[in-house]
Amino acid sequence: MMRTIDRAAWREQPWKNGRGTTLEIVRWRASGDSFASADGDDYDVRVSLAEVTSSGAFSTFPGYRRHTFLVGPAPIQLGDISLIVPGDHIEIPGETAIEATLSAGPTRLLNVLLRAALGVAVGRGHTAHPVRFTFDLGTQLAHASDSPETIDARDCVWIA
Repeated sequence: MMRTIDRAAWREQPWKNGRGTTLEIVRWRASGDSFASADGDDYDVRVSLAEVTSSGAFSTFPGYRRHTFLVGPAPIQLGDISLIVPGDHIEIPGETAIEATLSAGPTRLLNVLLRAALGVAVGRGHTAHPVRFTFDLGTQLAHASDSPETIDARDCVWIA
């Protein structure tokens, strides 16, 4: 199954610490063998795109694992770790305090928050319910039928 999560469906939200905004792409609650849409703070998986415009502390998410990927144009220092090129990432407990330092201007981060109790891994080996995201594609996706589907840049495609 493939579903495009149109940019118009993303929800802009303030950071928990009030220092910026994030565009929430999707959030799910585990429901049996699948994931269902979730509202409020009751979610097991959350994917969002954060615009980082100034150095400072990030929000914490106790009870979650944070996977943060650089997708923006400028590098960022997160604690002792430098994310330099798009795709660089960190994985840390959500309660870990992160101090971000921007040295070359604003940037963008793709964040995946997973409830720690789920025991889900991002980007590692076989999973019982693999979910793949393709973010910020060019212009086409190939289907099994070889007829391409056009999507806009900054849409997100969810393949389950």
